[in-house]
Amino acid sequence: MGKGLLLGRFANFILCILPILLFCACSPQTPAGAGERSITVQYSPNPARDAAKTEDTPLPSPVNSPVTSSAAPSSLELIKAEDYKLKRPYELGQIMIIMYHGLIEGDDSKDYYQRNKDNFRNDLQTFYDRGFRLISLEDWFTNNITVEAGYSPLALTFDDGKATAFSLQKADGGLEPTTDCAVDIMTKFSDEHPDFGNTATFFICDGPEPFFGEGTLTERFTYLIEHGYDIGNHTQNHNQMNKMDAKTIQDEIGFIDQMIKNNAPGYIPIAFSYPYGIRPKEEFYPYILDGTYDGKEYHYLFGLREGQSGTPSAVNRVGFDPLGVPRVRASDNEDTDLGWQLRNFEEFPEKRYISDGLPDRISVPVEFAENLDRNSLNGKELYLYDENGNPAE
Repeated sequence: MGKGLLLGRFANFILCILPILLFCACSPQTPAGAGERSITVQYSPNPARDAAKTEDTPLPSPVNSPVTSSAAPSSLELIKAEDYKLKRPYELGQIMIIMYHGLIEGDDSKDYYQRNKDNFRNDLQTFYDRGFRLISLEDWFTNNITVEAGYSPLALTFDDGKATAFSLQKADGGLEPTTDCAVDIMTKFSDEHPDFGNTATFFICDGPEPFFGEGTLTERFTYLIEHGYDIGNHTQNHNQMNKMDAKTIQDEIGFIDQMIKNNAPGYIPIAFSYPYGIRPKEEFYPYILDGTYDGKEYHYLFGLREGQSGTPSAVNRVGFDPLGVPRVRASDNEDTDLGWQLRNFEEFPEKRYISDGLPDRISVPVEFAENLDRNSLNGKELYLYDENGNPAE
C-alpha cells in the first residue's frame, strides 16, 4: 500500500473522531461524588396529621413558605471546613418561641401580655438584625429547619384570637388584614425583608369570637392558612385548667378542635397552649394531647406554657416534656421575658441554635456531642466537627 494512501486514510480517521474529542473536552464535568449526596427535607411522622389524612381531607400545604431561595442552599454550598469554622452551626441550641397576645396603642411597660404596636415593629427589626429567621411550630417540632446557614430559627405565637393580632377589613371588593394588626405589620415587614419569613401560630378561644372583624370565621381561618400561618387550640372559655376534671378538659379542648376543623376542612391543628400558662392536675395530663368530644377524637403533639428560656432543638430532647414547652413572653423586662432571653443569648452565644442551612444534616461542634439525642435524628445526617471545621467523627 502506498504511503499516500496511508496518509489519506489517517486523515479521514482524524476527521471522524475530531468532533467526538471536541465534545468531550467542552462538556461540563461532574465533580467526584456529586451524585452521591442530595438534599431531601426530612419530615418526621406526625400522628395527628397522619391519622387524619384521607383522600377527602388532604393535609394543608403552606402557601407562603417562610423559606426563600437564598435560605435554601444546595448540598455543596456548605461542606467546606472554613464555612463551619466561620459560621459555627450548632443545631443542639435553643430556639425561642415568643408569646404575644394583642397589640395596643399605649404604654406596655407594665403589661407583659399586650404589646405596643411600635414596639412590636421594633421587635421584628431586632429579631432580624440579630440574625433570627421565622419558622413554624411544626417545623420546630419536626426538626425541619431550613433557615440560611449562620442564622437562628424563631417561632412567634399569639394567644386569644384577638382582633389586634389578626382581623380582616374590606378592601377593593375583597378582604385584607386590618391595618396595623399584627399580621398586617408582619406582612409589610416581610415585604421589606423577604428573607425574614412570615409565619406564626394563633391560639384561639371562643370568647369573644376569634379575630372579630369582617368576613366569616371560615374566611378568617382560610386567609391565615393560605398565607402560611397556623391555628392552635387555647380552650373554649380560657379558664384555669388546674380546676378542671377530665370531662371539662376534653370539652374545653374538643370544642375548639371542632371549631377549627369545621371552619378549615382538612386542616389538623397540632399545638395547644394553656390559659394563663396553668396546667391541669397531673392525673389529667393525658387529656391535653388526646381526648374525645362530642363523639370525635382530638390529638395534639405538644402543649405550650410560659417560661423564660429557649426551647431545645429536636435533637436535644433527652427528657423533653411535650406537655411543658416554654414560651418567652414578649416584654422589655431585662430580668425576665424577651429582654432577658436576648441578653442571655448575647452573654452565652453557645446556647443559641445556629443553622447549617442544610435541612437533611445536623451539625454540631464535637465538644457538645454528649448533648445529642441520636434517636431523634430520624434519618438525618450527623456532622460533628472540630474547632477548625473538619469532620470529627
